[in-house]
Amino acid sequence: MKFYAYLKKNPELEIKITEARKYGVQTLIDKLLQVFKYQEIEDPNAILWIREKTKFITFLANKLTDLYSDNKPIKQNIDQKMTISWEDNQDDLIDVSEDIVDIPSDNKD
Repeated sequence: MKFYAYLKKNPELEIKITEARKYGVQTLIDKLLQVFKYQEIEDPNAILWIREKTKFITFLANKLTDLYSDNKPIKQNIDQKMTISWEDNQDDLIDVSEDIVDIPSDNKD
């Protein structure tokens, strides 16, 4: 309790310790994932157990640091402008009224 009270009084030290913890957690996660991913075991139950441990570490990594998170905020510059205009360009129009031909129906009733 004294340690955390001291950190609250010294925000600069708290920031440094938080960064150190973050790097420590990242290092541990990387090491554990390497160990669990590349173990060669032929027992199916052990393989499932290692896979579950790896998923748990990945879950913890998502919660502890944004480095491993799937939901990273994406900054996008989206232009929200919409321009509507009406033009009177008779030169660009194509007259198709003469091209309409009656199509006979195939009903023999």
